[in-house]
Amino acid sequence: HVVPSSWNKWNVDTAIGWTPNEETRLELSAGSGDGEARYAARGMDGSKFRRDSYVLLFGKSGFSGPLQSLQANIFSNHADHVMDNYTLREPNPTGPMPMPTAANVDRRTLGGRVALDWAWSQWELSAGMDSQHSRHRRRSAMGRDAYLLEPRMKDAAFANHGVFAELSHPLASDGKWIAGARVDRAQATDKRAIIGMAGMPNPSSGMTRRETLQSGFLRFEGSPAGMPLDWYAGLGHVQRMPDYWELFSPGLGPSSAPNAFVGIKPERTTQFDIGAQFHGERTHAWLSAYVGRIEDFILFTYTGGGMMGPMSAATNVDARIHGAESGIEFRPDGRWMFGATLAHAWGENRDSGAALPQMPPLDARLSANFNIRRWSFGLLFRAVAAQERIAQNQGNVTGRDLGPSAGFATLALNGGYRLHRDALLTAGIDNAFDRSYSEHLNLAGNADFGFPADPLRINEPGRMLWVRLGLTY
Repeated sequence: HVVPSSWNKWNVDTAIGWTPNEETRLELSAGSGDGEARYAARGMDGSKFRRDSYVLLFGKSGFSGPLQSLQANIFSNHADHVMDNYTLREPNPTGPMPMPTAANVDRRTLGGRVALDWAWSQWELSAGMDSQHSRHRRRSAMGRDAYLLEPRMKDAAFANHGVFAELSHPLASDGKWIAGARVDRAQATDKRAIIGMAGMPNPSSGMTRRETLQSGFLRFEGSPAGMPLDWYAGLGHVQRMPDYWELFSPGLGPSSAPNAFVGIKPERTTQFDIGAQFHGERTHAWLSAYVGRIEDFILFTYTGGGMMGPMSAATNVDARIHGAESGIEFRPDGRWMFGATLAHAWGENRDSGAALPQMPPLDARLSANFNIRRWSFGLLFRAVAAQERIAQNQGNVTGRDLGPSAGFATLALNGGYRLHRDALLTAGIDNAFDRSYSEHLNLAGNADFGFPADPLRINEPGRMLWVRLGLTY
């Protein structure tokens, strides 16, 4: 089965700087890019991903006294995105969107940041502030490129002002304490006069939400004397304002609110992390783990389907999470390297006792690489367990649980030849045994391409051959 999937993009970035002395730097950078992507899982493709950015940066060091350095920047970003059903495909006359249709959104963000670093004999401090303002606009129309004739309508405005500080204190016993705090004042304004496909009056039109968000962490980093071991442990709390898509894209909000903009609360996550790294002469190993509680986790529930896909409702629930990741690399000599990694994640909706959606299954990888003179060879074996802990048709703004998923295993092979010090030619085979499988975190195929009405995960590519030429300069 041919899966409609393709993309292309281009990016250009440049920077020019002025350094009147070793302690001062003034830099202006600019970037631009665009692209397009064809999606098998959506009723529209991305025909435009234009972005333009400008940054002016100033840096100064070499101060006398405790002050070590100052960094400041101002920036401007603009993103212009078009989704349509006619540039990279033909509209399906029997589908939910039979006419050529396009939707265009754009966002401009202006902001800046100032940070200063101080150092004393036993303490180091970094502190500063940042601010940004952005406005979001949208327009849509039926007919090929008819949206270009429509005015851009402002539907949202955002602002965020924050102050932050990080304090570190090294200990004589090869350890260091680090503490940090941040306070943000976030603001979002609903500029929509009407909402929904039926054009109903918006009950929150002109309303502004303001939230004060507090975050902080405490962390210890240790390096036992005489041992090739580093370890850390930390406790952190972060509060997150819902983003544009969480506030404006759901068709419904919590049952007690007229829409998501009014009813969705900021997420509050408290998490404990611990980890260690071992640096031996031939062996490198690492382990990290976390356990956390999320208050007011933003949960999406998807039902039915319309012209633009399933309808969604957003609400807040409490959740608990934990997970771990480990890995090891062993180099018996200068030519061979063997590696293994294992990753696990788990989540639970504390309100219902059900699984938290969009949790990846257990994932294990084994690798081997061999290098001799100009030649290199490698293999990667990946095994993924089945995922039975799901929350059917629940998820987040980007995806939902489509049901249980089967486990799978794949093998990839590659080889390379260094043509020159600055040129490397590599080739490989992914999914060497041509296994039919799909990732658990996946999207459902769109009916316009013959996928069934009941959600069905899109399979990953079968056996795939690739060649790459890498040049450095």
